[in-house]
Amino acid sequence: MNELKLLLQNRKSLYITLGLSLIYIIPLLISDHEYLDDWGRNLYGYGWQHDGRFIATLLGKIWSLNSSIFSIYPFSLLLSAIILGFTGFLLVSIFNIEKENTIKWAPLLIVTSPAFLGNLVFKFDCLPMALSLFVVVFPFIFYHKKQKFILLSLIGVFLSLGLYQSSTTVFFIIGSLFLIREIKNWQWKLFFKDFGILAGVFIIAFIAYSLLIGLFNLPVSNRTETILFQPNVFELLSKNYDIFTQRINSILKSGSYVFIIISFLIICLTGFIINFISYKEKSRLIIIIPSILLIVFVDFLLISSVNILLKESYWDLRTFCGLGFFLLVCLSFQTGLKGVLLKTGRWLTFVLIAFSFVLMAQFGRILNNQSQFQNAIGYELNHYFKDESIKNLGFIGTLRIAPRNEFTYHKFPVFQLLLGSPIGQYSAWSMNILNANGMLEGVNIIPTENLLCKGMLIEKTRFYYVREIDEETLIIDFTKCE
Repeated sequence: MNELKLLLQNRKSLYITLGLSLIYIIPLLISDHEYLDDWGRNLYGYGWQHDGRFIATLLGKIWSLNSSIFSIYPFSLLLSAIILGFTGFLLVSIFNIEKENTIKWAPLLIVTSPAFLGNLVFKFDCLPMALSLFVVVFPFIFYHKKQKFILLSLIGVFLSLGLYQSSTTVFFIIGSLFLIREIKNWQWKLFFKDFGILAGVFIIAFIAYSLLIGLFNLPVSNRTETILFQPNVFELLSKNYDIFTQRINSILKSGSYVFIIISFLIICLTGFIINFISYKEKSRLIIIIPSILLIVFVDFLLISSVNILLKESYWDLRTFCGLGFFLLVCLSFQTGLKGVLLKTGRWLTFVLIAFSFVLMAQFGRILNNQSQFQNAIGYELNHYFKDESIKNLGFIGTLRIAPRNEFTYHKFPVFQLLLGSPIGQYSAWSMNILNANGMLEGVNIIPTENLLCKGMLIEKTRFYYVREIDEETLIIDFTKCE
């Protein structure tokens, strides 16, 4: 493990990175928000095996020291921040980025990625998700020792598939940094060999994972059909690309992020150009530059894992695990900068990180506001169930966001993709969230597709209407149908 020791020589810099990673997640710790599936796992202790994430389930049982899975929050969040900070530090050390600086901003691109807010917020999920990224990055420490790299990569990709499948394409984003270096050095034989190794390792690990899923008859997500062999493949590809860019735009339009990113990418492009100004074989640049730009574009598409190729893609931002790694690829082009340009690049990287801290502060605040709002609504509705006469309850529509969050939602549209209400017609946890006092234990949740505007209106509020269908059945109407 001498390779790892060499990368961790600057312990002071490592500790600063880990310390900043922990500071970053303070707003999440303070908010203590119960998020989506956290409700179900808190109530029933189930894992992730129904999504083919059997290793995440095994991990959950290990940390719970139990046959069921229990939350170890806040330790899960603290460990996740440390793992992501450490992962970023390893990558920066491997590629000699910011090697002269004690305080390194580049490693924080991973933990502070705006898209990864949707992962860290899960009290159960955050730890498997963080580990799924670490296990595909760790093998690159031994990239130049091929046998060790191949073995560790097979293990890492397999583990990542069982922890959180969306993380696995990060393996190619990191590998592309080595491939870009080989293209720049005109090492095409080595390029094709290493590309073959990366692809082969991934395919073998995926086959092994699939065989294990089949052997134990484990369920997997039903969103696995690709668009590749569809008759309208280009139309579907264009549609997926449009949705993908819409998600990216929601991030860019949040606050001043778009201006920060553009400035950051301009200085990266400047470094990219400077790297080739003194290139001796100018004729080779006709092949080198388009090849590198093609790899960077593929890395951009891999930000959201393989969603771009799936027929029924899952476009939630928590699948965008590659965003921070893509920014790190772009940052790697700054290594050729000197003087004022180098300082400018470092300053812009700091601003990029600083924006993420601001974003996290707002996220923690709107989570807290949403919790208070949901609890207030639950308190208002609970009086209907005190005498236990209501046996059936239905929902129409979904509870709106907390009014106190409206201005923040307007300024940071990314939150529209990160936070919604878990109380409503299509939420599995509506009754559980309202059942804080145990008064809904004997109440059934009924379908409401044919009950719009039906029943006697017995209460009108700003946020919902209550209708009585019969003496035992109530409808909570968030659409406020007249």
